[in-house]
Amino acid sequence: MERNGLDLNVVMYNILIDAFCKDKKLDTARALFNSLASKGLDPNVKTYTMMIRGLCEEGLLHEATKLFVKMEQNGCFPNDVTYNTIIRGFIGQHKCHEALILVEEMVQRGFSVDASNSSLIVDILSTKGQDPTLREVIKKFMPKDSHGMHDIE
Repeated sequence: MERNGLDLNVVMYNILIDAFCKDKKLDTARALFNSLASKGLDPNVKTYTMMIRGLCEEGLLHEATKLFVKMEQNGCFPNDVTYNTIIRGFIGQHKCHEALILVEEMVQRGFSVDASNSSLIVDILSTKGQDPTLREVIKKFMPKDSHGMHDIE
């Protein structure tokens, strides 16, 4: 496309990065992501979120976390989708403590946990041997029923 003179914008790169991540071609997605600056383009929240999702799905949580921090340092602030994506990555790798730190940060920023992550967290709670502080943190963002009780009590 570039050779044919098509002026590519970040949206077009997002489509390609997303496709490569979904096709498990993370190296290609990473190369495209890293080439944006040389093309005069800045990744947006969708670009970062897609890369974070791709990294999480490959179990590269350390790299996903570094990118999550870097996005904010670059002036691109995570949204609810970004938070839920990285939280899902940590939960999927049974790193509940790290996930809960992000849940607290997300809630403090005014975002909500999505239904998918809520059900994963409830599943974690039903597993024996989990950290007891998990229940207290979850109460902060779970809605109360008509009797003032949380669903997890």
